[in-house]
Amino acid sequence: MNQRGIYLGAALSVAVSIMGQNGAVAQGTPEQQAACQPDVMRLCGNFIPDVDRIVACLKYNEPNLNPACHDVFFPVVVEEPKPKARPKAKPKPKKTEPR
Repeated sequence: MNQRGIYLGAALSVAVSIMGQNGAVAQGTPEQQAACQPDVMRLCGNFIPDVDRIVACLKYNEPNLNPACHDVFFPVVVEEPKPKARPKAKPKPKKTEPR
């Protein structure tokens, strides 16, 4: 493996490990790294080995990412449906007694 490949592997490891939903730290798997390696080389190779710039570049190029890498950076989050608000009950009119 050449020196550029070593830098790329290290950069991808760090990049994937610092990504996550809402800033949460996610563990980058070899599959995630492999999913983004072609996009790093194609779109952001000039930023190797600067991990922060690679991550920024990949996020900036969201529309150009391959589907597998897109899923790593922008995972689909399914939200639980919110309970429907109950309609407020209308106050019943007061009965008036005859005079």
